[in-house]
Amino acid sequence: MKSVFPLSAITILLLGQAAVSQNPAPPALDPGEGKKVFAAAGCAKCHDADGSRKLPDGSTLLARLAKNKDPEMRLATRLKNEQERHQVFLYLQPMIERERSSASGRAER
Repeated sequence: MKSVFPLSAITILLLGQAAVSQNPAPPALDPGEGKKVFAAAGCAKCHDADGSRKLPDGSTLLARLAKNKDPEMRLATRLKNEQERHQVFLYLQPMIERERSSASGRAER
């Protein structure tokens, strides 16, 4: 009876490991990939690589995204592929946060 328990535990561990190997974790999203998508999709032509070029109305992509409650969904107006959109968002997110910080600093003055 004592030998049944260790054998069962080993079987369960092996089955669990097989299930994990069949369902690998999705690849981590890299902001560097977002920069590549931003350039490849043509976004950088109008907005520069860092989204800071002034548009005809005087605003920038970063300013527009910083004002939006859900900037990632705002990107959906141009980027239809959900994974690519998320990659671009990860790339732009630190710049959006800096824009929000600087905008709130300007508002306090």
